Amino acid sequence: MLRFAVVRNEGQSEGSALTLTQGTNPSTFGTFLTGQTAIVTGAGRGIGRAIALAFAKAGATVVLASRTGEHLAATEAEIRDAGGQAMAVPTDVTDGSAIRGLVARALAETSRLDILVNNAGVFLWKALANLDEAEWDRILDTNLKAAYLLIHAALPALIRTGRGRILNVSSIHGTIGDANVVAHCAAKFGLIGLTKALARELREVGVSVNALGPGSTDNVTRHRESPHHDSPLKEKLFAEDIAGAALFLVSPAAATISGAVLDIWGGTHVSIKG
Repeated sequence: MLRFAVVRNEGQSEGSALTLTQGTNPSTFGTFLTGQTAIVTGAGRGIGRAIALAFAKAGATVVLASRTGEHLAATEAEIRDAGGQAMAVPTDVTDGSAIRGLVARALAETSRLDILVNNAGVFLWKALANLDEAEWDRILDTNLKAAYLLIHAALPALIRTGRGRILNVSSIHGTIGDANVVAHCAAKFGLIGLTKALARELREVGVSVNALGPGSTDNVTRHRESPHHDSPLKEKLFAEDIAGAALFLVSPAAATISGAVLDIWGGTHVSIKG
């Protein structure tokens, strides 16, 4: 497990580049999220977990949300054991009251909210003819409505920071339709539409809204454990690949970017074509 400790030199300002220590080998690590709070949904595993870890390493206090408390607790423990700040809040992201409670808890504990990552999602491979109404609703509610609920609840706090950032995790199926994932495509296309429209709506108040479009992603294997990670454009993606892109979009380097969809496909384009 990676263990890191933030060390600020005397006279060094908050948010500047700090030192990351791993064992006895120190290296420079940009902790540009120091002092900031991020909510990450679907943070118990996969892409959400990887994003939460990356944000914590960059100095953020990360509020972890998903339905599954056991997985959230594991992510929280991993961050805290490495010296980071995290808080697990089991939440049904499709429930407006639960989402409002999540935002209230984050603000009560940290007094601010800087970043939202709408990552929670469900995937079902089934032909439309065989898809019942409850399945359709579950996919749309989790993959699309949940993003609206969290943004709506958190928006006043994001505006108060002066530079709030919203990051929506869509999919390759947010721009390319495919058989047997009609509901998934409807939700992910919708999430990109929400991203682009809301970016225009919030530009004047300093809140950026961007989306990630991951291709097929291995949510189980750690990037460093894979024999294929040296060929990133030929193989399936790993959750850490998506986390790196997320970190860029909330960084100062992306301060002028809003309404963008960053496609991270790796080798997925080989099997899914527009």
